[in-house]
Amino acid sequence: MAERVPRSTHKFGGASVKDAAAIRRVGQLLSDHLRPEEQAVVVVSAMGKTTNALEGVWRSAGPAQEELWGDIVTAHLDVASQLGLDVADQLRSVFETSWQEAQSAQRDALSEAAYDAFVSAGELASTTLVAAWCAAQGLDAVWWDVRGTVSTSGPHRYARVDESTLWDAGESLRAACTSSRVVVTQGFIGRHDSGRTSTLGREGSDYSAALLAVAVGSESVTIWKDVPGMMNADPKWHPEAQTVPKVDHAEALELSYYGASVIHPRTVKPLQQHGLPLWIRSFLAPQGPATLIDDFSDLVPDQPMFIWRDDQVWVEVATSDQSFLAEDHLKDLFSALDMAGVHVRMMQQHATHFGLVTDRDNIRLQTLQKLLGRAFQMRCEEGLLLLTVRHGDAAVVSELTSGREVVVEQVAGVTTRRLMRN
Repeated sequence: MAERVPRSTHKFGGASVKDAAAIRRVGQLLSDHLRPEEQAVVVVSAMGKTTNALEGVWRSAGPAQEELWGDIVTAHLDVASQLGLDVADQLRSVFETSWQEAQSAQRDALSEAAYDAFVSAGELASTTLVAAWCAAQGLDAVWWDVRGTVSTSGPHRYARVDESTLWDAGESLRAACTSSRVVVTQGFIGRHDSGRTSTLGREGSDYSAALLAVAVGSESVTIWKDVPGMMNADPKWHPEAQTVPKVDHAEALELSYYGASVIHPRTVKPLQQHGLPLWIRSFLAPQGPATLIDDFSDLVPDQPMFIWRDDQVWVEVATSDQSFLAEDHLKDLFSALDMAGVHVRMMQQHATHFGLVTDRDNIRLQTLQKLLGRAFQMRCEEGLLLLTVRHGDAAVVSELTSGREVVVEQVAGVTTRRLMRN
């Protein structure tokens, strides 16, 4: 029996491919990091703040929309020129195809589908550049359209993936890995069952990497960040923050649910189910501190974890007739939350109203209010701060929240959460 060739999956975020110098660094990092016999799937996000710029295109109309779009196309052509890559035609084709799909969705009054088509151009263009650069450096790299592998359903902007189909869907991608040492593909996007391009939610490229690792049978996943692994707190809030060397899959799930920004909330589950380790490393210091997330079920955390989320919204939903919230009301509420793509970070039920915390996203909250209709009343309070502390004592929590007005507090096991007014 032939010896199995090792295969790994690597994900690079927008900061790691933000310009020509960063793309060069990615090529060098892969050359240095991959073993000679290793095959790799490389998942790449849009360059820098491109997705934000593309969201601006989506919100615009007429000549302003075309001008903003043209600026983004030119920026990518400039990077190709700086890298000395002859991919101008490929880039123009990528942008033209995305533009036409978005315009078609707009004509059909499918605003969310138009959003997905516009913003997906960022990943399609960045991967065109990264694949071409890696190939130019002798890495035997090819470009892959992930929409042929990741099929989605559900709402645009926050699509769902049937993870049970990943292995079958990955057959062609596995063949590409066998033929080429490095396959560069997109995070964040997929193909909706309607045939249109879909997206998995902002920061969804981490999740894409996990899905593709399962689809191709990778031995591990590495997410390359601009921070030295998973830290016990954001250094912006806690300058003394330290890298946590090992984290159990279950603990990582908890942390991502509570809003730890280093990994996407849906990333860990498929890795845990398939027993795949996840490394979080710094592309700025590849040999520096890193975090390994794996099956460490007997690991006892010895560091408190602090997660701060600002710009939070407290949403209260009640029935219009002020009746008790019954199971049928909750069913309608959670269906509307799902359709609107509202991610609930904390929730609390009362007799006559239901409260939840979410990131501020006016469009999704407006969509939620429309979906709830006249049967419900909805009230929002913006500008709030959410602190989650795991494995910390009451004294630490009190010290961190001193001087702030607590709106909601929840304590469950080793986790304390406080929603506060600044």
